[in-house]
Amino acid sequence: MTLRIYDTAARKKRVFEPQDPKRITMYVCGPTVYNYAHIGNARPPVVFDVLRRVLMARYGESAVVYARNITDIEDKIIAASLASGEPIAAITKKYADIYNADVQALNVLPPSIEPWATGHVPEMIEMIEKLVRKKYAYVGETGVWFSVPSMPDYGRLSGRKPEDNEAGARVAVDEDKRDPADFALWKFAKPGEPEDAIWDSPWGRGRPGWHIECSAMAAKHLGRTIDIHGGGVDLTFPHHENEIAQSECAHGEELARYWMHNGFLDMGGEKMSKSLGNIVTVHDLLKAWPGEVLRFALL
Repeated sequence: MTLRIYDTAARKKRVFEPQDPKRITMYVCGPTVYNYAHIGNARPPVVFDVLRRVLMARYGESAVVYARNITDIEDKIIAASLASGEPIAAITKKYADIYNADVQALNVLPPSIEPWATGHVPEMIEMIEKLVRKKYAYVGETGVWFSVPSMPDYGRLSGRKPEDNEAGARVAVDEDKRDPADFALWKFAKPGEPEDAIWDSPWGRGRPGWHIECSAMAAKHLGRTIDIHGGGVDLTFPHHENEIAQSECAHGEELARYWMHNGFLDMGGEKMSKSLGNIVTVHDLLKAWPGEVLRFALL
């Protein structure tokens, strides 16, 4: 049986040819755990669960190694901790447990590997050190930055060129950056931030940027080149584009052979998101509907 999948990077369907049919590696970006997941957040685990089951049927259940991470350190998590007075670990464990129970109710198989970002800070620091040493990153006043102009083919996944990026449009504004498209690898701690959000590093106390987390975790658990990297279409830029930049510049190898992205779940013609306030949580919907019904609706 020939399996064809749509590859975002190639912008077409391609025959799936794994590096090793006995060990097929998949990495799908998981939740940032500071609140209940809305139904749109449930689409990636359901969609990629279907793909995983297809691969298991084709290559064998034990052949597919599926990693889905937990982002348990991030600006919104810090804000939630400061607002509630709860330790970050208490908040993230609570909502990670709820998330996993909710997606299990949608008949999503548990991942083979569930790496938590805070458990991989040494690997992130090591990767950043390599990028600085290779001149792909630089140390500024507010953190360590990846130099986007240092990567000639940056933007090949999304089709966006660095000069197309406008600071403020999903690109962080910071006068410390040499180029508006540069992104944070390490953020120096700010006054008032909780101690459980701060780690020591060669450049100063702080925390990792969002993008470096997935690069470091994927490399540790699946290897420098993985078969399939997936997530929601909104992650194509900047998250996955930046993952490619930092991973390939650090390792000199292709990050993923195939890129797959699921579409948005709209609410009233708009993307469902917490920032727009148009969300319905999985947790609430499961009180009214069986998980099988919601799974079918998400597909």
